[in-house]
Amino acid sequence: MPSPTDPTADGVRHVVVVLSWNGRDDTLACVESLVTGSGETTVLVIDNGSYDGVLEAVEQRFPGVLTQQNGENLGFAGGMNSGIRTALDLGAEWITVLNNDTVVAPGVMAVMRSTAGADGVASPEIYFRDEPDRLWFGGAAMDAGDAYPHHLAASELQPCAGGIRITQLMAGCCVTASRAVWLKVGMFDERYFLNFEDSEWSIRAARLGVELRVACDVRIAHSVSASFSGAAGTLGTYYYARNGLLFNRTAGGTFRSRLRFLRRHVLAGIRSQRARDRVRTGIVVLWGVGAYALRRFGSAPRPLQALARRWNR
Repeated sequence: MPSPTDPTADGVRHVVVVLSWNGRDDTLACVESLVTGSGETTVLVIDNGSYDGVLEAVEQRFPGVLTQQNGENLGFAGGMNSGIRTALDLGAEWITVLNNDTVVAPGVMAVMRSTAGADGVASPEIYFRDEPDRLWFGGAAMDAGDAYPHHLAASELQPCAGGIRITQLMAGCCVTASRAVWLKVGMFDERYFLNFEDSEWSIRAARLGVELRVACDVRIAHSVSASFSGAAGTLGTYYYARNGLLFNRTAGGTFRSRLRFLRRHVLAGIRSQRARDRVRTGIVVLWGVGAYALRRFGSAPRPLQALARRWNR
């Protein structure tokens, strides 16, 4: 396992893991918000093999921030897991996983620790960065009929009690838990690589009796889908189709519910696409369904990655 560049952080109380992949500018803004507003935390920035100079920039601008190079793209699940393991090795009492395309208001991390408590999990309310009054996540649920996880609209959210809202599922964009909870629940399932891993982790935590909580009185800003543009957007369709099927099975769905997931949430938008895009999307979806059927998980196959790059030149 790679080691952080600063080995002197033993005994840190709260480590915030920020995972970066070709997101240098977003990462720097995120780290700055943490350093200035949550100075009691130790920030660990991980580069998922993009080598875009992000770690060098962080080290130059924020000398107290830890950095780690994974050397390859391990996806959200593998990349965050590498940071969680490092935080545990450093002796962290609290660990937060945080998307690099977020900006965190002062004091949020202290509220996260308080909300999670020793035996729970916490997330703030999350708003669109370019639409500060538009809610992205305030709670999430899973449809019983087709085992499909989704964020709840503001009108669907339960009222808060004492500044806390209980939720069925968390959003991996920002999750805080104590050391004991991370050890109890375990890491993100690396079969997912990207997409649905937070929902799977949520149901695993709930089955172990861990309460999932949203701190209603704090918010962070999130540049939604910053990682899904160009070739990454094409691959996102692959992960969405494959991992949605995997999550459905894990969550207790049936063969019929998996067909409903494909029809309602994967194929529904294809009809509105241009003919060439319909063909390309269909190819990617079939590739994802085939990968699920053959139990081929983790990173997308190299031929599909090459095809996605060629399509998006």
